Amino acid sequence: MGIVIMPSYKDYWSTSYRYAKITDIMSLKRFQRQQVRRFIHFIDNTQADLSDRYYKQRPLIDSIRNQCLSVEEENAFSIDKMVIPYKGKKAGSRRHMLYGGDDTFRGIHFTEEEESLGIGSKVVIALCKTEKKKASTIYFDNYFTSLELVYILRENYGLFSLGIVRQNRLKDAGNKMVSEKILKKKGRGSFSQVVCNENKISVVKWFDNKQVTLVSSYTDAYPLEKIKRCCKESKGRVDVTCPQIVKHYNRHMGGVDLADMLISLYRTGIKSHRWYMNFFSQLLDICINNAWLLRRRHNKMKHTVPLKDGLKKFRYEVYAGLLKRDRTAAVKQTESVSENKKTKKPVAE
Repeated sequence: MGIVIMPSYKDYWSTSYRYAKITDIMSLKRFQRQQVRRFIHFIDNTQADLSDRYYKQRPLIDSIRNQCLSVEEENAFSIDKMVIPYKGKKAGSRRHMLYGGDDTFRGIHFTEEEESLGIGSKVVIALCKTEKKKASTIYFDNYFTSLELVYILRENYGLFSLGIVRQNRLKDAGNKMVSEKILKKKGRGSFSQVVCNENKISVVKWFDNKQVTLVSSYTDAYPLEKIKRCCKESKGRVDVTCPQIVKHYNRHMGGVDLADMLISLYRTGIKSHRWYMNFFSQLLDICINNAWLLRRRHNKMKHTVPLKDGLKKFRYEVYAGLLKRDRTAAVKQTESVSENKKTKKPVAE
């Protein structure tokens, strides 16, 4: 259903739009009431922890999270927000990390120093507690970034980091940098930098179409490079000076955006009055996409990357593989069928 999308799931079984690859597998009644849709459930409600805002999916969430943590890690990670499409009102104000208000950091322990940070910085620390490879690099946007977070990640966890930072979080570093007005007069590509050798932190303010400020614990503005940018005046592309810290951020920060894009290509739509079904379909698509990316990474390491290894084809392979599971098909030999019983072409059209 994620590949071939119809306005309603019932359309797959309708007379006008019947889709054989689904309807030949099971009837609508079986899908709705007997075995599938009605009985998708993840926990015994009589034993649920009602203080957990995600108790209805907690076993599924923990299972998928543990599987993800078992995968061999790389050394660059991006942290960003992901929104699950939902038009109903029964989900309340739930958000994704999983955001659960005061219950967001269930089972996670912070030091007194970490407790003083905002919720964005605590999200980063909570995720970084599972990081096994030291000297890895974490990237995040201005919702999460603070000078204290960058310092704690390096000193307490041995992790480098880089992120865009808001002006009201710069403290004394903001007063030591050139103002946006002066940078604007200098033109595109101008920048200002402040470095703290004691805490091993660099802050770079760069002006392109507008000002952007970045902070890092492993790189700064140098070496400078030239990048191509669009120019309204010349109606073309021009060379603009780019600090190294900006180039690193642009190269590594798009992980979550890429995940959103892959999900949107072939989204498994499950419309239901039960709000957690949207959550389930999102996790389902994430699992399929991750499996596809892992296979590509494995094949690349083995130098056996197929020419056509697209996500759509992979989803169909998963579908075909599930149909074969625990099933046996009797194969008839054409030679053993008598001539009078063989299917023949019609005499007339």
